[in-house]
Amino acid sequence: MARFSIGTAINDAFGVIARRPLSVFVWGLILIAPSAATFGVMLPMMGDMFGAMAAETADDGVRDAAFAQMMQFQAVTGLLNIVQMLLMVVVYTAIMRTVLRPRESSFFSLRIGMDELRVAVVGLALIVGLYAAMMVMVLVGGAVGFATWGAGSPVNWLIVVGVVVICLLATFLGIARVSLILPASVLYRTFAFAEGWRLGRGQTGPLFGMMLLLVLLFILIEAVVIGLGLAIAAAAGLSEGVDWSAFHPDSVDANPFAGLDAVFAAHWPWFAIGAVVVAMVYGLLVTLHVVPYASACRQLAESGTPSPVDEPASVA
Repeated sequence: MARFSIGTAINDAFGVIARRPLSVFVWGLILIAPSAATFGVMLPMMGDMFGAMAAETADDGVRDAAFAQMMQFQAVTGLLNIVQMLLMVVVYTAIMRTVLRPRESSFFSLRIGMDELRVAVVGLALIVGLYAAMMVMVLVGGAVGFATWGAGSPVNWLIVVGVVVICLLATFLGIARVSLILPASVLYRTFAFAEGWRLGRGQTGPLFGMMLLLVLLFILIEAVVIGLGLAIAAAAGLSEGVDWSAFHPDSVDANPFAGLDAVFAAHWPWFAIGAVVVAMVYGLLVTLHVVPYASACRQLAESGTPSPVDEPASVA
């Protein structure tokens, strides 16, 4: 039976980060752009909404306007969430393409074509299947808990905890089992449900172990980044250098976002530097998340039948 190396898969991720740091930064920047847009657009809208709702003299017309702003807020948030998901499809496909078809490296491996469509469709199908399986597990777990609740404490609580642990373990094992379907769709240029399932046969344990190792890496990297950020902030004296006088205490109760625009305008260089750092860190984490599975897919495909890694690219 074909096997893949977890060490090789993770080393491939660090290799992509070392060889293509600018691409990693661009991937992260693309993914945080909708969040930044949400932050910039929503704060004034939310401030006006809270201010109108909290005003003691507000009449019905003002409150109706606040409700309309709330509905507008929900609509804009939903639109930005859709944009976020579409950009995730484009960036994730680009990262997988970097590993599976390295010759297509121009423009940071970003494309909009059939690869992205296949990844979107397959990803949506996997998400729907995962939620359906989770609903079934919740129903079965609820039935087991209801049937055994009469056993009394602590037996009933032990059963509930056991059911929850089993459901969580089954969920993560299921995710590991189907984790090669997305990269296989990029590798084979098709909706690779069958191909990805075949590549993952007998690999659930190693894929699950790699998932746990990546989680530990994420925790370590985030801890280091947060620690360095706090140390740099303390060394730079930001707690004393930032002028918080833009906030007006008399208006904060009515509008909790009052004064933020002035703070951002006064200290935009720090926020710009922070955005660059966040984009790089986010791109690094996303690369570490995607590349190992693409590498595992490539290793398993190369150990079996030849795969069309170097076929001409589809129309961008």
